Formats: sequence, C-alpha cells, structure tokens
Amino acid sequence: MRPGRHLPVGRRHERPHPHLVPAVRRSHPVSDTTISYRATLSVPKVKGVIALGVLSRLPAGLVPFVVLISFTQHYGIGIAGLASGALLLAIAVPGPARARWCTDHGPRGVVLMALASVVLFVVAATVTGYRLWQIPLVITAAAGALFPPLTPSLRAIWSRLMPDKQHLQSIHTLDSIVEELTFVTTPLIGSAAMVLTDSRWVTAVGAFLLLPAALGLTAVLRTLPIAADDSTESGDQAGATVRRRSLMRTRDGQGITVPVIALGLCGGGLNVIIPAATEDYANVISSGYAFAAFSLGGAVGGLLYGRRKWTASLRQRYAIATAALAVGALLLAALSSSPLTIAAVFFVGLPMTPIFVIAYLLVDERIDTTRHAEANAWLGSGYNLGSGAGSMLGGQLLALTGPRLVAITLAAIAGVATLIAHRLPNKSSSDTESDTAGVPPQAGKLSSEAP
Repeated sequence: MRPGRHLPVGRRHERPHPHLVPAVRRSHPVSDTTISYRATLSVPKVKGVIALGVLSRLPAGLVPFVVLISFTQHYGIGIAGLASGALLLAIAVPGPARARWCTDHGPRGVVLMALASVVLFVVAATVTGYRLWQIPLVITAAAGALFPPLTPSLRAIWSRLMPDKQHLQSIHTLDSIVEELTFVTTPLIGSAAMVLTDSRWVTAVGAFLLLPAALGLTAVLRTLPIAADDSTESGDQAGATVRRRSLMRTRDGQGITVPVIALGLCGGGLNVIIPAATEDYANVISSGYAFAAFSLGGAVGGLLYGRRKWTASLRQRYAIATAALAVGALLLAALSSSPLTIAAVFFVGLPMTPIFVIAYLLVDERIDTTRHAEANAWLGSGYNLGSGAGSMLGGQLLALTGPRLVAITLAAIAGVATLIAHRLPNKSSSDTESDTAGVPPQAGKLSSEAP
C-alpha cells in the first residue's frame, strides 16, 4: 500500500503550524550539471530523513498485510477481504484531510494522531477472534482513519533541504525507489514474524512502529527553520483564519493528481490481468514473476529518469511519462495471451516512478508551501483509490471480456490523463496556485507557538 489516499470545501482553516511549512516559498535554481545519487546523499540530514522514511513506511506496509492474514485465520477469506478493504479505504479517503489537520496543529498533532491510531490497532488486535467479526473490523477501520500522514510530511521536507531542482529530482527518485523496496520487504517481514508468534501480536507491534516514526518526524521538523505564514507575503495579517478550496477544485491540483490516479488504475488492473493472462500459457503461481517485473520496471525507470538532466518543462515531462503509461498498456493488450506478457508488464512499470517523481516536483513548483503535505497525501490517496477501483472494476470487466479489453481500457484512461497533464498551465497562476483566491480573510486565533 502506498501511504499517504474528500475534503470539505470552504472549511475554516487555522494558520499552519510553523514547523510543518517552509520558512519561505523556495524557488530552486536549476543546476547545469547532472547530480549523482552519492552527491545527493551527502547533503546534510538527507541520510537521516531517508532512514526515517523507511521506519515510517514499515507500519504502512506491514499492518494492512498482517490484518488481512489475521482476519483470514479467524474469520475466513471473505470477511478478511472486507476488513482489508475497509482499512485501506479508511487510510486513503481522509488522507488529505489528516495531512491538513496535522499541518494546522504542528508536530504534536502528528504524535497525537499516531498514538490514537496505535491504541485503536491494539484494541482491534485484542478483540480479533471474537464471535462478532464486525467489532474488530470497525475498530480496525477507525484506526486506519487516524493513520498519521508520515510519508506526505516527509516528502514535503525535501524541498526544504535540497539546494536546487536537480538535487530535488534526485532525492525524490531515491526516496521513491526506497519506498518500493520497503513495500516489497514488509510482507516478508510480516510472514516471518507470524511464523514466530500470533498474527494479532504482529499487528500490535507493527502499529507501535508509528510512534517512533512520528517522534522522529517531530524531531526533524523541529531542527528546520521556523516557517513564516505564506499569507504574510500577500499582505494578509499573520495568523488569520481563512477558508480554503479543495486542491482538487484547482486546475493544478487536478492536473497533478489525475495521472497518478490513472497509474493506480493501471496497477490495480494488473492485479487481475496478470493472473488471467498467465493461466493461458503457465501455472498461475508463476504470475509472481510478472508482478516482480512491474516493480523492477518502476525501479529501472526511476534510476534512468533521476540520472538525466532534462530540458523539457515538468508539464511536458509529466504528459510524456503518462503517455508512456498508455503505450505500455497497449503493448500489454497486444501481448496479453503470450509468454511475452512479462515484458509488457515491465514496460507498463517503467513510467511509474518518473510519474511519482514529477508529481512531487510539480507539487513543490505549483502548490502553496503550506499545503505540500496535503498535496502529497492526495497523490498517495489517488494512487491507492485508483488501484482499488482498478482491481474491482477490472475484475468485473475481465470476467466478461478477457484481459485484452481491460488493458485497452486502461490505455484509454491513461490517454485521457495525458491530455489532462498536458493542459496544466505553463506557469503556476494565482487562481490555481492560491487556495484562498477570492476568499476574504477572517479573524482567527494566533498559534501560541507562532513567532
């Protein structure tokens, strides 16, 4: 699961906490040379934040997997599927709202949310096995609804640490690759732990990892410069409370998020296409090789993208990467009934990491700094919701038509997402970048920790 997946429109919004936003809206200079990954890792604090990212993603990958196994053991696969879906939806849907809340309340808000989520996960693990399966399911979903936005907050830190756009591109690529490897590793860790002890204990231990991760994030945020409210740059009084538009109501927000949703739909569609296509020429168990090829494609694409010095604008690169996703899906449709399916899946995976990296760079370039964590949460939520929808709808369509038409449908969706990415403004404009455009400031409380 990718952490980080509707927000009330016109919601009163307190001044963001100074530790969760940059001191100024940084405009990163463009480097004339290609930045090596070693040079990026040599930037102060980067290695520590990378390690903290691994710690933050371990519970995000471990807990949903172990919950699925635990419910399967105690209630059967049918109920386990309901519990897994409820947990993933609970994590995904309110993700941007949680990130916004934590931005309002500062580092302490992240720790409080982590603590509440841990307590609920432990209670859910304790009551798992009771005759009424609805009780642990509801508590598990409640714990997921309070899952702290650790990864989106960490992603927002990179623009504050990197000296230029080449370093920023490099670190987002490295971070995305580390993220993929972490989510490959967590099921293995979970399986090994469940051999040694009860799955309910593994759920509790996995949830407890949220606390050191949240405390680590808090420590990092407190070492960064105190941030100034962006509203002061536009002449608004410091600490004013304003009503914010949802990012998804802006042209930039839609243009950045829709290609990631399309990528999620393709990833979810592969969950049903790969086993069905594999059955035509081999044992379905061997479909694991094709899933590995998808992840490998993402890693290779990320490494290639991150090492190159690009002259095209981010908008152009985003449209090209999304178009490559459409081409990969068409190739998958052409090869869906042959042993070459695995090669097609690899090509579908190639633009995965570049799409995420460019999306994060676009967030840094076009979205108000006070909303970076929220925007990053929209990307994670968009991918996860798209993946879930792709699996469910793709499975229904596949049962009626076969894998080829599913792949063609995914290619068409990626084509539409390409057009939306291409329609992004050449430069961030005030009506799309500002989340308070046309909304007068309203009186509100000053944060007690504000400078």
